[in-house]
Amino acid sequence: MSWWLVILILFVGWLLVFLEVFFIPGITLFAAIGTMTMIAGVVFSFSNFGVLAGTLTLVGTAVFTFLSIVVGYRTGVFNGLTLRDTVKGKMNEIDTALIKVGDSGIALSKISFIGKGLFNDVTYEVQSMGEYIDEGKPIEVIKISMNKIFIRQKT
Repeated sequence: MSWWLVILILFVGWLLVFLEVFFIPGITLFAAIGTMTMIAGVVFSFSNFGVLAGTLTLVGTAVFTFLSIVVGYRTGVFNGLTLRDTVKGKMNEIDTALIKVGDSGIALSKISFIGKGLFNDVTYEVQSMGEYIDEGKPIEVIKISMNKIFIRQKT
């Protein structure tokens, strides 16, 4: 095994860790595979070139990986490429003081299993029990469970 192969293995491992840290955080698979690849490169270095070369490879790989991540964060070189958006949406938060079983409202949209309903001047996402309810029809709350409001058309 030549040094070029060891360097290639270490570079692929570093690249996977770098991608995980800066471009696809949270997956963890790239970091795990990259770390194992770098460990394999260091082990190959120890087994083929001796303890001194293996130790130098280990220290060099650790220092290079650490410095590249620190420099990547501090320089902001990848700010244009990294994902910075956050999800600011909220799920259907139900205040049980404002709505309860038996309340009447109006369908604000066509409810084909899920739609919007207006109860006590507050708009909620509602769920029918499988029936289709046209917009503007009167509806009634029949059940509230796990932040879901189940309704039926009021007759």
